[in-house]
Amino acid sequence: MDKKFLLDRNLADILLSHFPDIRTFLNKFPQPIITIKADGSPVTELDLALSDLIERISEKHFPDCCFYSEEKFSEWRFPLLALDPLDGTREYIAGRPEWALSVGIFENENFAGEGWITNPVTNEIFSMKTVQPFIPKKNLTGEASRSEFTQGLYKNFKSEKCSLTPKGSIAYKLGKLSHGKLDFVVSLRPKNIWDIAGGTLLCNQAGYKFYSKGIEVTKVAKLYEPPLLWCHPSVFPELSALFSS
Repeated sequence: MDKKFLLDRNLADILLSHFPDIRTFLNKFPQPIITIKADGSPVTELDLALSDLIERISEKHFPDCCFYSEEKFSEWRFPLLALDPLDGTREYIAGRPEWALSVGIFENENFAGEGWITNPVTNEIFSMKTVQPFIPKKNLTGEASRSEFTQGLYKNFKSEKCSLTPKGSIAYKLGKLSHGKLDFVVSLRPKNIWDIAGGTLLCNQAGYKFYSKGIEVTKVAKLYEPPLLWCHPSVFPELSALFSS
C-alpha cells in the first residue's frame, strides 16, 4: 500500500480514538440479543451496532473505500475496507472473552495495507505500531478454532515440538500471533476476507506469512480455502506437514 495513503489516513489512531465508543456499545448490550441470518448463523445487536459505527468512521475518514463488512456487503472494489465487527459471535454469546473487532484496509488487490484488531472485553488492542517479530524456539505454541476442535478436525494431530490449543475468534488469534503471544495459527475451514484481513496484515508486518493450501497468499480475495496457516517462513515446512493431510 502507498505509504502516503497510510500516513494520511492513519487507521490505528483513528480507531483508537473511537475505542471508548466501542466500549460504550459493549456496555449497552451486556447480554446478547440474537437473531438468525439467512445462512443459519447467529447475529447479535452488538454485531450490527459495531458494523454501523465502523461504517460511519469509514465514510468520514475513508470516503473512497469500499465498505465490506460481514454484516453489510454489496460491492467489491478497491480501495477496500474489510470489517468483521464481531469475529467470534458464538464466543460472545457463550460469554467467553475470545472475540474481536477486526479491520483491514487495502489500496489494491495486493495483500498489503493496514490492520487493526481489538478485544474490547480484555482491553487488548493490536496495531501495526506494536507488532512483535517471531523469536525462534525449540517448541512452538499454536491455536486453532474451538469449533474445529469440537468437530474433531484435530483428533489426529500429534507433535512433540508443537502444541495446539482451542480458541475462539480467528481475528483474536491472529492479533495475538502478530504480537508474539503465539507461534502459529491454523484453520481447517474456509475463511472470508473479513475474518482474516486485519489479523493477516498485522502478521505480515511482524514477518509472518499467510498460506492457503500450502501456497503463500499475496492477493486479496473474498474467500480462502484450507488448510490455512499463519506462521514464520522458517517453520512453515514443519507445520505444513502436520496439517496437509
